[in-house]
Amino acid sequence: MVRIQKLPSGQLVVTIPKVLAEYEGLKKGTELEFKKHKDGFILKIKGVNK
Repeated sequence: MVRIQKLPSGQLVVTIPKVLAEYEGLKKGTELEFKKHKDGFILKIKGVNK
């Protein structure tokens, strides 16, 4: 399940399932780009922090 949380600063944090992050090699702080799609959003990985 993907979760979106709003911090007191107003920043939004998106949490994705751990298994998906591990499969894609994603780490904390990875930049992602969202693009609107007719059925929702497309998520593009911009850069992986190592």
